[in-house]
Amino acid sequence: MINSAPETPAEQDLRRLRVLYRALGDETRLRIVGLLAEIGPMPVNVLSARVGLSQPLISWHLRILRLAGIVDPRRQGRETICRLRTAAFEELHDAEARLVGGTAGVAGAVDPADAGERMIDVG
Repeated sequence: MINSAPETPAEQDLRRLRVLYRALGDETRLRIVGLLAEIGPMPVNVLSARVGLSQPLISWHLRILRLAGIVDPRRQGRETICRLRTAAFEELHDAEARLVGGTAGVAGAVDPADAGERMIDVG
């Protein structure tokens, strides 16, 4: 049974960190982030050519980055323009600072009796 109690801020931080780290834990996605940071917004087809991947594969990576809130794709006519969401890195920095600064509230976030029930995602 999964506990349906609202997530605490500490649990939200941990989930956000996990999502961001997973999205950034791939060299291709880091390359995409680097290109968008250096060059700025660009169409998916141009990004695909610069990274050297097929459009379907680059779109798969962009989907992961979009779901993590790192890129913001916008339709312009027939093209999709991808922009880097720099606020995602500010969120990452803030959550990391709370975690390593000991102010995240992680110690009180999980009841040890509930821990086994809440651990669903192991990947």
